[in-house]
Amino acid sequence: MVRPRTRMPRPALPVTTLTAARGAARLRSARRPAVVLAAALLATLALPALPASRGVTGVLAAQDTAEPSLQKRAAASRAKGAESAPVLVFEVADFQCPYCARFWKETFPRLDSAYIRTGKVRWVFVNLPLPSHQHAWAAAEAALCAGALAGDFWSVHDRLFAHQREWSALPDPAPAFIGYAREGGVPEAEFRACIDGDQVASLIIEDVIFAARAGVRGTPAFITNQDQAVVGLKSFEEWEQVLEEALRRAAASGRH
Repeated sequence: MVRPRTRMPRPALPVTTLTAARGAARLRSARRPAVVLAAALLATLALPALPASRGVTGVLAAQDTAEPSLQKRAAASRAKGAESAPVLVFEVADFQCPYCARFWKETFPRLDSAYIRTGKVRWVFVNLPLPSHQHAWAAAEAALCAGALAGDFWSVHDRLFAHQREWSALPDPAPAFIGYAREGGVPEAEFRACIDGDQVASLIIEDVIFAARAGVRGTPAFITNQDQAVVGLKSFEEWEQVLEEALRRAAASGRH
């Protein structure tokens, strides 16, 4: 389903300022994110749809500093495509969501080839780890830490979706996540420190608040140029219609 939305200000990109520990200690993160997410959702579900929160919109200007923070690097790493692209899409997803994995496998590669790599679309991944998915928070941390430390968000993103069934069934997925990061060239010690220290937790919270304020209640969901929502798993052909219309509107408004 594609539904029109009240237009929200066009964001720059996500950034914010607000755990795979070893063995059993790592599993405490499965409990804490559920509590934090529940609190964030309770605080935002009663709100009307609002312009995106600063965490997901206040972006790339901040990354121009000489030494961007780890959170800023993490936020910038999950944006894909030309900064000058006329169309901006936020993908709101959960790494443990089966339909999100299907979108990644069946639809996203063609969108990437036809629209993102050609400079037509800027694509930003927004985390909405649902409390019902006990490892989704840890997976979001793994991808963001990889992005912050080695610019490797999308490589770990791909591994998480490709191996979703495997790590979802593990009592502790931390070793698997460390392995995915290592395969992508992420320094292991720094990666462990990032997830052990909750160094990207605030970015995930910002994402959850952004999704709630944008009216997103499940995954996958997508927001195109802040004025149209695409809900659920769609085919490439359905996306083609959405994006071609967005490109026409962008051209008409002078965004090239």
